[in-house]
Amino acid sequence: MPITPKINSLILQHSDSQSLEKEAEAEGMITMKQDGYLKALAGVTTIEEVIRVAQE
Repeated sequence: MPITPKINSLILQHSDSQSLEKEAEAEGMITMKQDGYLKALAGVTTIEEVIRVAQE
């Protein structure tokens, strides 16, 4: 995902990771867990593997 002006501003302000993640998701970022679930639905991996790898 490219660094947008808003994300860049948050980085320069030393914002916490939660603020950066929230903004990135608002701008369309798909989390690793979401991507894993999509891959599980497509048959590329299993739900168990997604849960094992993408724990929060």
